[in-house]
Amino acid sequence: MSIELKNEEEQGRADLHMHSVYSDGILQPEALFKKAKISGLKAISITDHDNVEACIESHTLKAKYNIDFINGIEFSCFEDREYHILGYNIDIDNKALKKHIVSFREVRLLRAEKMLGKLDSMGVKLSMSAVLEQAGAAPLARPHIGAVIVKEGYSKNLKNAFNKYLGDRSPAYCEKKHFAVSKAIDLINKCGGVAVLAHPGKVVAQDMLYKMIEMGLDGIEVIHPSHDNRLENYYETIAAQFWLLATGGSDYHGSREYDQANFGKFTVPYSVVESIRYLAGKG
Repeated sequence: MSIELKNEEEQGRADLHMHSVYSDGILQPEALFKKAKISGLKAISITDHDNVEACIESHTLKAKYNIDFINGIEFSCFEDREYHILGYNIDIDNKALKKHIVSFREVRLLRAEKMLGKLDSMGVKLSMSAVLEQAGAAPLARPHIGAVIVKEGYSKNLKNAFNKYLGDRSPAYCEKKHFAVSKAIDLINKCGGVAVLAHPGKVVAQDMLYKMIEMGLDGIEVIHPSHDNRLENYYETIAAQFWLLATGGSDYHGSREYDQANFGKFTVPYSVVESIRYLAGKG
């Protein structure tokens, strides 16, 4: 599962979508570098949800493991539905970015408090301290609450916790705060970065995709575990038609049964990293 070029093996491969403990992954950044080294990857990007702590660590790790690293982040946008926008080659010291990250954490905390209140009314008694401990350094998210639900014996596994309590149509669900795709793209641009639509799959309507392109989208994640060959071909065609970057990665978290098999399998040529840097430099 990779974007093919004749000299791909000579270029080396890159996985530009993975997560660490700073969002909803289970591995420290260094453990991801170790896996990347074993898999023979030339470059990676750790694209944690709405924070850049892993990027800070990674700039010391890339020399240690001789693996190129490009700053990344995955913004959670919510309009009519949820969309994810990847930002590459961003300035992680940008003031607007730092302000957004702080605000995002506060919003997540308030949302978690509301969900815990709903759960409490259903007889599911969870403490905020337990949820915060589960989240660790990551912004609070539903999987952290779900993990505590499982630990406390209210559900047998995370899937059941979402189906019964936390899913989009479940009784303890609380809607996310509105954050427009256009604002995410604008913020990425202000950080000197490149904006890419993450894993569009079958759920991004064509008219919305075209609107995102008009907003200034720079690329589409073509290679992703959720994309079959038909979807890969479709999005690669769209990317070529509008002169967009075609990126990709494993979306590795480490907590899902298919993660291990996917790591090192869903890749793009190293030239994609070079194209991202070139495009960001033009801005």
